[in-house]
Amino acid sequence: MTLLDWFKTLWPVAVVLGALGVRLEVGQALNKQRLKTIERDIETAQRNGEKSVEAVHSRLSRHEDETGKRLSEIQADIKTLLSRHP
Repeated sequence: MTLLDWFKTLWPVAVVLGALGVRLEVGQALNKQRLKTIERDIETAQRNGEKSVEAVHSRLSRHEDETGKRLSEIQADIKTLLSRHP
């Protein structure tokens, strides 16, 4: 068999193997892109979660301060009322 006969016989196999190689490379590139996108989404969600936690802590601290002030006022009022009572 001559080289031309081998080429005529095997060119479809070469095309299929080439297409498969291209498909694998494109698939790997797309997977890498998806993974980077997922990692960015996870990082963004973590940052937003941290901000949410900080906001909750801030509100809780503010409420605790307000509650403490109100309790101090109530204590002062009770002391005043008790000191007036003989």
